Amino acid sequence: PPVTPRGGPRRGSILSTIAVATMTILFLLETKAFFSTQLKTNLALDSNEDSQIRVNFNITMMDLKCEFATIDVVSVLGTQQNVTQHVQKYPIDQSGVRRTYQQRNRLQHDVQLFDATIEETIEELHADGEDAVSLDETTFEIALEENEYVFVDFFANWCSHCRDLAPTWETLAEVMWQAAENRVEAHSEVHKYSDEDYDEAMKVELPVLIAKVDCVDHHDFCMNQEIRAYPTLKFFVDGEEKGVYQGHRTVVEFTHFIAEMEKEHKGHKHHDLKAGEIKEIATDRLIQTKEHEDYARALSATRHQHQPSWNEEEHPGCQLSGFLLVDRAPGNFHIQAQSRGHDLAAHMTNVSHVINHLSFGKPFSNYFIKKGLQNTPAGFL
Repeated sequence: PPVTPRGGPRRGSILSTIAVATMTILFLLETKAFFSTQLKTNLALDSNEDSQIRVNFNITMMDLKCEFATIDVVSVLGTQQNVTQHVQKYPIDQSGVRRTYQQRNRLQHDVQLFDATIEETIEELHADGEDAVSLDETTFEIALEENEYVFVDFFANWCSHCRDLAPTWETLAEVMWQAAENRVEAHSEVHKYSDEDYDEAMKVELPVLIAKVDCVDHHDFCMNQEIRAYPTLKFFVDGEEKGVYQGHRTVVEFTHFIAEMEKEHKGHKHHDLKAGEIKEIATDRLIQTKEHEDYARALSATRHQHQPSWNEEEHPGCQLSGFLLVDRAPGNFHIQAQSRGHDLAAHMTNVSHVINHLSFGKPFSNYFIKKGLQNTPAGFL
């Protein structure tokens, strides 16, 4: 019979044991390496002697209006500078369609935020009662139903811009009631009013109801109204919103806006345009000196730059494109949601975005790209 070597099975079992142990160790080492992280840093010297680098970008803000999106360059000292050159901003509607006109990358330094000719404080103006009517969700609907024109200030009591605007808004309301009183008094010789009839006549003759809504006390209501920044000034005609006021926040400019809205609604040749009188009342009350006259004239000269936003979509976006020159080391740029004339509501501010393009240096021409010449330019790291 054949003889089987005695040492064979023992050597095979030893080799198998070594192989299993090796595989187990390798598996443990690979698993540890997979779940562990390492930070590696490479340092390279830049041979380019230019002090600045060009950053090319095309970024879409999905749910932020262009007026609230700004691009700022930050220096080595932390100084933040708003950039307007070589930057284009295109509004985008809720369907993602880019509109044909572009806007400026401005912080709204050219918009007057309150009427500097008003010297009374809000407490002094309220001494004889409040003329700007405070509304809530229920009274808001009643106000729209009972008044042809309603101008509403959606504000927050913690907002500094809202506090600055408050005396101007209250004065505007006083001008409206004064205009109504003048018209009622003109008819008093023909009509003998009782106290109740007089109050009703005042409501009928009131050119525009000036109202306000505190979005801190009525948070849900302001969310339903899509209020994203404070103050937001909305104008309503026959119960329908006709736009957000974007112009100078002075009484005279407000009255001009109201008069234009009434002309557009009723027609320029309508026999009874109430708003025309309020401009005269506002001018007589607030333009008292040569300085006041120059102030009003300077604001009216830029009136065409600040058009109200008509029938905006509920969720407009903004496409930001262009290029910047930033310091090479260190240098950076920020795209921020901010406004000089508003305090943004954080819970309503959506900064979701899509980076369509981001590159550094001068872009290649289509000729070089078609030829496949996409190497880094000479002298550029």
